[in-house]
Amino acid sequence: MNTTTLKKSFGTQAKCIAYLEKLRWGKTYGCVHCGATNVAKRVNSIKWHCNSCNQDYTVLYGTIFEDTQLPLPLWFEVANLMINAKMGMSAVEVSENVGISYRTSWYCCHRIRCAMITNEIRLEGIVEFDEAYIGGKKRKRNPSDYNRANLARVSEKRGRGTAKIPIVAAIEKQGRAYVKIVEKLTSRNLLAMLKKVIKTEDSIVVSDDFKSYKSFDSVVEHITIKHKDGYGSGIRTVNTAEGFFSLIKNGIKGSYRSLSKKYLPFYLAEFSYKFNKRNLRANALEELLENAVKDEKCFLYHKPTKDTKEIAYGSKKCKI
Repeated sequence: MNTTTLKKSFGTQAKCIAYLEKLRWGKTYGCVHCGATNVAKRVNSIKWHCNSCNQDYTVLYGTIFEDTQLPLPLWFEVANLMINAKMGMSAVEVSENVGISYRTSWYCCHRIRCAMITNEIRLEGIVEFDEAYIGGKKRKRNPSDYNRANLARVSEKRGRGTAKIPIVAAIEKQGRAYVKIVEKLTSRNLLAMLKKVIKTEDSIVVSDDFKSYKSFDSVVEHITIKHKDGYGSGIRTVNTAEGFFSLIKNGIKGSYRSLSKKYLPFYLAEFSYKFNKRNLRANALEELLENAVKDEKCFLYHKPTKDTKEIAYGSKKCKI
């Protein structure tokens, strides 16, 4: 959605509230506490009253917007900027574009990123499986610096064996992607991820000849590419996964510059969500807002209520 249309459609608090109520409840308004439909809206207020449990609430209760003091039109503007930024947009850029403080911008962006998390995805068809490593180049130090600071030498090696953070992606050819941090690239961990996100009975998995992928042979039709003999051709490639990784790495390098390992799962969720919605640009903001009003609150006072990996990869879809 362009800026002109956004301001015309959601330029006031009242328009935003009405839109969120429509997204959350449709034509049947219900109580967020007990689920009863015997409710009424208070006059000249955004609050609703439930005649069954005798409690007041608003459409913002239990959503990423709960307890916010930032006007909803600005929330919608931040969400629109993020959903349209293919390579991501830093909190500093959002702050400058929207006219809010950096702290508020950072908080809003992470709430919106968590609304992009999808744990129920199930891939099928021809699915590529590959891993990449996230982390900047190691700064050069003199040998004396290591001794004084008592720092361990970090391997300069690229790829497997590096000290960078390993991420694994499962991605359909011309389709959807799922990516997560996998600390140890063991057969057990990779096989567990495969069973969780791929419909093994309806799929063919393509990967390189990394030894931990050999366990896939027992549960799914598995095509192995030996990179020493070339990068394959036709369906026997992992080019889609490598292209997806390039989006993540270039986005981090160009927009965010550096990220903390703690919040990396949220940024990965953002990249995969936008990649999966790349062909639905017209309704991208609407779908994001629909997720935003149906999620649990997992941020409190600028801190996650749970471990970030549990929020991003937990069995239950839990957002801010």
